[in-house]
Amino acid sequence: MRRMALGTGLALLLAACGGGGPSGTQVQVTLVDGLDNPIQATAAAYRAGSGPFQALHPTGPGQYRFTVPSGENRYTVVFRCPSFGTLASQVQAVSYELTLAEATSFKARCPLAYAGPEANLNQTNDNTSGQDFAGGWGQAYSATSLGAPLLDEGGDGQVNDLPNPFRVPVGPNREVAIFGQIGTTYYFGRALVNVASTTTGIPPIAVSPVGTSFATTQPVLAFFLGKEVRIPLGTGMSFPKPTADPGDLYELANFGPSQGRLRRVPGNALGSPVNTALPSLSFSPSVPTPSAGSLPTFQGLTASGFAGTSPLKGYLLALSWTGASWEHLVGQGALGAATSYALPDPTGVAGLEALKPTSGDAVNWQAVALGMDQALGQVLGARPIPQGLVPFEVLNRHLPLDLEAIGASGSYTQP
Repeated sequence: MRRMALGTGLALLLAACGGGGPSGTQVQVTLVDGLDNPIQATAAAYRAGSGPFQALHPTGPGQYRFTVPSGENRYTVVFRCPSFGTLASQVQAVSYELTLAEATSFKARCPLAYAGPEANLNQTNDNTSGQDFAGGWGQAYSATSLGAPLLDEGGDGQVNDLPNPFRVPVGPNREVAIFGQIGTTYYFGRALVNVASTTTGIPPIAVSPVGTSFATTQPVLAFFLGKEVRIPLGTGMSFPKPTADPGDLYELANFGPSQGRLRRVPGNALGSPVNTALPSLSFSPSVPTPSAGSLPTFQGLTASGFAGTSPLKGYLLALSWTGASWEHLVGQGALGAATSYALPDPTGVAGLEALKPTSGDAVNWQAVALGMDQALGQVLGARPIPQGLVPFEVLNRHLPLDLEAIGASGSYTQP
């Protein structure tokens, strides 16, 4: 077994808003892209308890509902993700095994999926930035354009124009932001604009110097999270603070060889320094080579050492092989006292047959234990981030959070 960097394994964490309830209640799952647009799964299935999987069909755009019958309090739901662009030849799946107490209504996100229309803001010499970044650097951000360098398109010596490829999702109140630096001074500005598919330009954005900063106790990778944009602030222990708006979050990620900590702090609650110390966790899972035609069993699911304020909430388990990847979340409530877990097999349902490696495939596995200061049903919760720090882009977009994690990985050859 080898330890893993948490980047890929944590990409399992998908968005939902939780509920709880007695047996016999309906479970509703909405499959969305990064901008909350509903998308249709290629195929889906569910089961109650340890019963057989049944095909699950949408009841509306991205809407999937099923009932956990009386006497059961646990369910599993599986989605084969639709294909997008270069992913057309890939098989991707996301799945969850949870109790009714952990969640009865949530949003699931397919990794990398974005299905909504965009507008290309390609006016020449648009002067969108109210600040000229000649002598420094400036970048523009939207939900789907991450750090496009500002240019001098008019030959007037002013670096304040959006590049022609800059794109913004269509819709009302789309966020466009400018961030940059001249000398030692940072600059920031943003606007909420209404965007149609035919929009090619927007009014100038007022950009002002950033007058405050904050520090962390350990080096981190820091991001500013606005309404839709995600702006990297750099790596280190000192960062500019573009705003103190309570609706904005500052994302601080500290990764060790196998452990990690993610903090999201509201702008109006960002102290200095922010405690970003890594936890001291223990986790040694293993995955024996399964028998021919079978999916694997994860063993040693006994992570420990989480802070009392961020207790263990579940395990993220993943398989990948040539042309396929599968990400599965099992809640601690669903796992109970068990320390081993057989990955559920939905391949008897039409459309999900490919969710099993074939003989000779080299299979990589990953397991990540998660502790957090929020209920699982809240973290699996609302609008995710369109383009984020893998693996955290799929977390509840507007939720302050202190998350601790430890992961491990390995491989085997499918018999």
